[in-house]
Amino acid sequence: MTLLRTTRLVDAPPRVVSAVLTERALFGGAGVLAPGDEQVLAGGRFRVADLAVDGLRLVPVGGALPVELQLRLASTAAGVLVTGTVAARAAWPGLVRRRALLDLLTSTVDNVARRAEVLAGAAVVVGTAIVRERAVLAQQRAYPPDAAGKWELPGGRVEPGESDVDAVRRECVEELGVDVRVGEPVGPDVALNDRMLLRVYRAELTEPGAVPHPRDHQALRWLTAGRLGGVDWLPADRVLLPALRRLLTNR
Repeated sequence: MTLLRTTRLVDAPPRVVSAVLTERALFGGAGVLAPGDEQVLAGGRFRVADLAVDGLRLVPVGGALPVELQLRLASTAAGVLVTGTVAARAAWPGLVRRRALLDLLTSTVDNVARRAEVLAGAAVVVGTAIVRERAVLAQQRAYPPDAAGKWELPGGRVEPGESDVDAVRRECVEELGVDVRVGEPVGPDVALNDRMLLRVYRAELTEPGAVPHPRDHQALRWLTAGRLGGVDWLPADRVLLPALRRLLTNR
């Protein structure tokens, strides 16, 4: 049962608005917010149950505050309509808690608009979900020290005057020595900081028998949907794991 609802029209590109949902800054924190992460809000602890291009859903952990928080995004001719709701999962919370939740909801929707303005000018870093036989290619970082050993999707910055697709193909040649055929974006954009957004594209090898080589990385690995959680991903790439699972499962 919906208890509270608020809306706001945000004048920013849809993928920029959805990238805001990947930021802990949305709730006054720092770093990336990924599915499965927990966040303390209005005196209760919540877990990110869903995070996609069209919205964010947080469910309660424990029974202290039995409500569900949602942010839904809908593209319109005038901008992106952001709808925030609080829905009861059991008995309605008391009046004081309801006021706290309404304040949280209002401030969160306002933060979406504020952060979208900041991220609207961010540069794009492309990632590539190279899929082959229901598996996606991941690579293990060799440097810098704080990222060494962690896993990520291939990719890099889009150069001035370069399209996203051209950047994906160039990065795959430079990092892996292979050419790819580029498809649609996968999952939401991920806010790396105020200046950069990660945007991942689906891709396939143009030559099915081509063998990628880790030119700047420690190792490469083809991961099926069931093995995506078996490696230590960089925080930004971890946001995309549900989208990658759907991509591999639906093929």
